[in-house]
Amino acid sequence: MSDAVYTLGVWRVIPGNEAAFVAAWEELGVIFGRLPQPPGKGTLLQSTSDPTLFYSFGAWPDLAAIQAMRDDPEAQEGIARLRALCTESTPGNFRLVAQA
Repeated sequence: MSDAVYTLGVWRVIPGNEAAFVAAWEELGVIFGRLPQPPGKGTLLQSTSDPTLFYSFGAWPDLAAIQAMRDDPEAQEGIARLRALCTESTPGNFRLVAQA
């Protein structure tokens, strides 16, 4: 359907650290904006029934841009700050296959 690629993360935040997590995620967006191939606008969702559960996703130019982000030391430091606030974090790469 499309060549669009996305990153999607599932985050389980340590209770009481939700606001710090949101702030660190916004800081990571600034870091991503400085990358040579920055992503599109990112989205962070918080569960309405479990405030410690977050999902983040965003579109990237291509898989090479995602790999470059994962190789970037500053981006990795920003991601490490997020992970330090979590009991679980699961990143992944995805491609768009359908829309309804």
